[in-house]
Amino acid sequence: MNFDGFFVSSAVHERPITLGDGSTHVLYFREVPAGEYRRFAIAESSDDEDVRVGALAKLIAASLCEADGTPAMSFEQALQLKPAVASALLEAVLEVNGQGKG
Repeated sequence: MNFDGFFVSSAVHERPITLGDGSTHVLYFREVPAGEYRRFAIAESSDDEDVRVGALAKLIAASLCEADGTPAMSFEQALQLKPAVASALLEAVLEVNGQGKG
């Protein structure tokens, strides 16, 4: 049996991101393994507010990358994103990982 489609790809996915001010930026995203996505889901329902707040930032930092696949943003940077920017990035992360509308 061929399991190739079961695993996270090393490919970098390009996505145009439109921000609240109308500007569009081409950004790059990596697929995240199921364990990383599961950590996000668990953190989102944590009783600890700081864990919940950091969940989105961790997922964005894990997926957002440069064109060569290297990380583009640290967790600390992702914590400082504007809400509309974080929402736009999350939409792309979910899409790249087969969880969004795309």
